[in-house]
Amino acid sequence: MTAGQLYAVVTSITGVILLLVWLYVTTNNARSNEILFKSVFLFVLPGAILVALPLELFHFPLSMWVVVLIEELLKTAAAATERERMDRFSLVALFGVWELMLAKPLWGLNQAADLESWSNLQLAGLAAAGIVTVLMHAVTAEIYAFRFAGRLGLALLVSWVVHTSFNEAIDLLDVSLVSCLALTLPLVLTFAALWPRGSAATQSSSSS
Repeated sequence: MTAGQLYAVVTSITGVILLLVWLYVTTNNARSNEILFKSVFLFVLPGAILVALPLELFHFPLSMWVVVLIEELLKTAAAATERERMDRFSLVALFGVWELMLAKPLWGLNQAADLESWSNLQLAGLAAAGIVTVLMHAVTAEIYAFRFAGRLGLALLVSWVVHTSFNEAIDLLDVSLVSCLALTLPLVLTFAALWPRGSAATQSSSSS
């Protein structure tokens, strides 16, 4: 098995596990299957189109910032389709799960030649970065669902800043297990701080 294939297998299996966790957590939600099905059209299909585009289209200054904006626009559109806060969170959080389960493996296979020179420790750091990215997307899901539920334009801006800052931090610290651990703690603390307390966690609100 090549390094690219190993990375693809690890990220895909981890994504499947996280999807199963999502299904377990949302067991008591009568709309969980509908939300999951909706996420395929809102995230998977547009993501497949993006992945199919020639890489040359993204070779321009600040291209990654633009890609992040596209991703956050997809999440904003998804958030606008849900009125209940927990449903909105559940839907938007799936973006990170699908990305890990599908997009990351495809990237690994496409970059197989470049990854051949990577050590097992470096590959572990790369896989860990993908998993931590799911947590980052969960934080942005909280922003859309709980903190700026009725102000999706502001939620888009804040989420774009969080997402871009995360990507820039990964680049600055280099992809490694150490950098992933360093970023995990602030993300966990942020997730805990944004999560609604008590009855607010189950209270529904309008997105208007």
